[in-house]
Amino acid sequence: MIVRPVIGQWEVPRIERIQTLEERRIARLPVPGLLGDIQQDLGAASLTVEISGSLHGDEARDDFLQSLRESFRAGDPVSFAADITNAAELDRVLIDELELEEVNDSADGFHYRVVLREYVEPPQPPPAVDDLGLDLGGDLDSLASLGLDGLNLPDLLGGVPDIANPVPPLQGALEAVQSATSQVPDALQGLASVFTG
Repeated sequence: MIVRPVIGQWEVPRIERIQTLEERRIARLPVPGLLGDIQQDLGAASLTVEISGSLHGDEARDDFLQSLRESFRAGDPVSFAADITNAAELDRVLIDELELEEVNDSADGFHYRVVLREYVEPPQPPPAVDDLGLDLGGDLDSLASLGLDGLNLPDLLGGVPDIANPVPPLQGALEAVQSATSQVPDALQGLASVFTG
């Protein structure tokens, strides 16, 4: 059964050419000293369908623009059906490009080109941090109360010394350093007289 291309509710008229493009996203990674590149396959890109044709008359042009321009500007996915995409299981697309060109080949004639790109539903976002662990609330509360009941903080802190002014215990050591260094200024003055004299 021949399926005529339909974008949303609009049956595409007078098609001159329809083509699909399928490609893989390949990252080429050059390695110094290696002949050639390492290829990394990043998966398949979205299927692209390009439809070209020509129409005649103001009514056909206005219908074309009204049918596709609203979907194009909204950026919402639309349904799509065509024989050329049966094996690809393509059912929803985004209108990626919309081109209209008036020509002088015949009166009121114009060419159109529509590029459609396969729409892939984005994954669901991860849960917010506030929701993380909400289903564990009761279990965590019982574990926390069990741990805190057996923990007596004042008993753990029993042997902590009084930390106050640290200078009195060090006073004797400071006096010994002071008496040892009291002769230094006199020695330096004698040395200064040797260099200046």
